[in-house]
Amino acid sequence: MPERRFVVSSPEGEWRVTSDGARVTTDDGLTFEIAWTAGEAIVTRSDADGARDRVWAAADRDTRWVFRDGVTYELTVEAEDASRAAARRPHGGPTAPMPATVIAVNVKPGDNVQAGDILLVLEAMKMELPVRAPAGGTVTAIHCQAGELVQPGVSLVDLS
Repeated sequence: MPERRFVVSSPEGEWRVTSDGARVTTDDGLTFEIAWTAGEAIVTRSDADGARDRVWAAADRDTRWVFRDGVTYELTVEAEDASRAAARRPHGGPTAPMPATVIAVNVKPGDNVQAGDILLVLEAMKMELPVRAPAGGTVTAIHCQAGELVQPGVSLVDLS
């Protein structure tokens, strides 16, 4: 597989990486080896401790979603014009990483949450996907309910 440049977005931030399918290298020099098996991957960091993680992945066209410890990382092929990639990033509260069904809403308006709290749980591709608070704050609005199909890029919960 030829090398491709990706923009990785998550509640933790955004990074640019290069991947050939078996290896990912970040712009700041970290390298990860990837062994894929039917939507699941074992990721090994190529440094002194060689830490390993089990992650799950899904793909649609030029977008990949990787799920690790309740955090969703979205990888999109880097556009030649970086402003196009920034324009595609969702604004507002947490969003669904892909079309999914809401199976549980764990908060209500007025609730105080901490970074990492599970706000709601989605189901997609027979996987449960917890949607976590990217930062602490107060829930000001909920834009979905259990049983509803939600789309990526649409704010599910507003926090202030």
